[in-house]
Amino acid sequence: MDFIKLFEPIRINNLEIKNRIVMPSMGLAYSTNFSFNDRLKAFFMERARGGVGLLTIGPLSIDRVGSVPIMVGLHEDAFIDPLKDFIDQVHRETDAKVAFQLLHMGRYAFSFLTGMTPIAPSAIPSKLTKETPREMTLEDIEVVQEAYVKAAIRAVATGVDFVEILTCTGYLMSQFLSPVTNKRTDHYGGTIENRMRFPLEVIGRVRKAIGEDTALGIRVAGNEFMKGGNTNRESALFSRAAEEAGVDAINVTGGWHETTVPQLTGNVPAGGFLYLARGIKEAVTIPVFASNRLGDPHVAERALRSGSCDMICWGRSLITDPALPRKVQEGRLKEIVPCVACNQGCFDTIFSGNPVTCILNPLAGYEAYYKVERAEEPKTIMVAGGGPAGMQFAITAAERGHRVTLFEKEARLGGQVNLAGAPPGKAELMKLIISMRDRMDLLGVEVILDTLLTPDMVSQKNPDLLVAATGARPVSPDVPGAQMPHVTDAWDVLSEKTWDIGRDVVVVGGSATGCETAHFIAAMDVPDPDTYTFLMLHGAEDRDYATSLLRASGRRVTIIDMVPRLANNVGKTARWSLMKSLKLLGVNLRPGTRLLEIREDAVVVETGNGQETIVADTVVMAAGVSPVRNLSEAIQDTDTELIEIGDAKAPGKITEAIRQGFLRALEI
Repeated sequence: MDFIKLFEPIRINNLEIKNRIVMPSMGLAYSTNFSFNDRLKAFFMERARGGVGLLTIGPLSIDRVGSVPIMVGLHEDAFIDPLKDFIDQVHRETDAKVAFQLLHMGRYAFSFLTGMTPIAPSAIPSKLTKETPREMTLEDIEVVQEAYVKAAIRAVATGVDFVEILTCTGYLMSQFLSPVTNKRTDHYGGTIENRMRFPLEVIGRVRKAIGEDTALGIRVAGNEFMKGGNTNRESALFSRAAEEAGVDAINVTGGWHETTVPQLTGNVPAGGFLYLARGIKEAVTIPVFASNRLGDPHVAERALRSGSCDMICWGRSLITDPALPRKVQEGRLKEIVPCVACNQGCFDTIFSGNPVTCILNPLAGYEAYYKVERAEEPKTIMVAGGGPAGMQFAITAAERGHRVTLFEKEARLGGQVNLAGAPPGKAELMKLIISMRDRMDLLGVEVILDTLLTPDMVSQKNPDLLVAATGARPVSPDVPGAQMPHVTDAWDVLSEKTWDIGRDVVVVGGSATGCETAHFIAAMDVPDPDTYTFLMLHGAEDRDYATSLLRASGRRVTIIDMVPRLANNVGKTARWSLMKSLKLLGVNLRPGTRLLEIREDAVVVETGNGQETIVADTVVMAAGVSPVRNLSEAIQDTDTELIEIGDAKAPGKITEAIRQGFLRALEI
């Protein structure tokens, strides 16, 4: 495919943008005390150099009550100069344009961080913060509107190209817009016209303050995906009114932080929410940006060609690969490091209050601290293990000029990633393996599959360095019956080595592996999305029955674990979606349950209420792993220099394995 539309220039107001690629605002938590620091500068400069058309910095604070100190500040004049210096650098060194996004958190603000009670249109408790805000008075409304105006004026003073106002995601503007959170009885509440009043007044005042020639945009929720909330119809009405109030472009996303509809996880189809942007575009005459699950350049190009939108937001994709636009434009598709929609380093991390990282890009957020430079003395290196740790080490070492040979005992690369990508909605993870293999090929890493690296082979080659990335193996709890033939492990189920599992299945272990294995088993007999679409399009079944098939597992699956909370090691943004899927498929969730014995047709367990028996045709063990250290132990008394990485050192998550491989390769 030729990416003609992606790299077609566009004009917004008087602003000429070189292509149709936008990096939207994303909370990064890199700031301290509202500072625009060296870490942020290095992060954004890398994306500007990577070829993005419009680079959005934000969200930026407009005042203290509606912000947090890990945001970039714009509520005081003191914040202007550091931002101006950055804008000047972007304009001097690249042809990217820069936008600022202005935000007030409203009821999503945390009082323990601000020292002030959050404010909102109505005093409705927030599920996110577990706090109840104070209902805004008319005086509060005037003060906040003026804060938006002053922040916008400061933005223009920095030389920024584009000002965007956030009116979605459950923050203050959308709290006014939504009937879910706006229960006011004055002229700011009630009808959709009244609920639009506050954001439209802000837009009008900001437009007047910054002048007619500065590009002004808003970011809207094409659908709140909240029960009783605004849909695409109401969002279209607001977008049309916003255009009349002076907005030059509309950036469309979906949902709130409280929505129960997945927005960004791997089970969301690529381009699945494009219809939201299309609905807005039909209502306005100004450019419309589309967001969410559009990181594949082919999907993005088709979206632009179809006329569904005018610009494409690449958020997580540009965290993963800052040079994505340039690589696409130059036809270097095999060099792309793809976002796999795992959320482990980005959204899961930031919702835990930590700075954003990326499992596939160890440099994300660390551009100011680490550089991949050529080694002074190239070494001959043997890597044992083709999982994520071993592959990342090989890539980084090869980038530094080392001669690397990687051995993998299986017929394919990836290690446990092949298992992690097997459950429903996790197929995106397989892109990780393809990408790493392509990059190793381009860097000249010799990859030898179906070969177990032995001490004799190491001795014969006598490398300068041996890297043991030999992974881990499943462990089984020491309970009576654990060696019976109908007992298997999660790895064999996910790799389909064990396939005849019967109807009644008990999964022992409620961590990520156990819960995702249960999901895999429960969904075995459920129609896939293509089948469902076929049935609906051709009227083969009525909608209710066809939908029921998606929630009708052909198996009775039970998860047992002694822990009080299942899937506790799954990130926030993925856990709720996983647990929802398990419940929809009828999986029996049994936390606080101890396995006592395995019998031929059942397991005996113990709970706080005593012992009971659960029928089981198959028992699947997902009770943890232990490092594989055979090679390391065999050569520990030799002269061979050895380092261990990944699960061979200590079992952990993919992000830890990749980061370890990267950092150790920088040290040699």
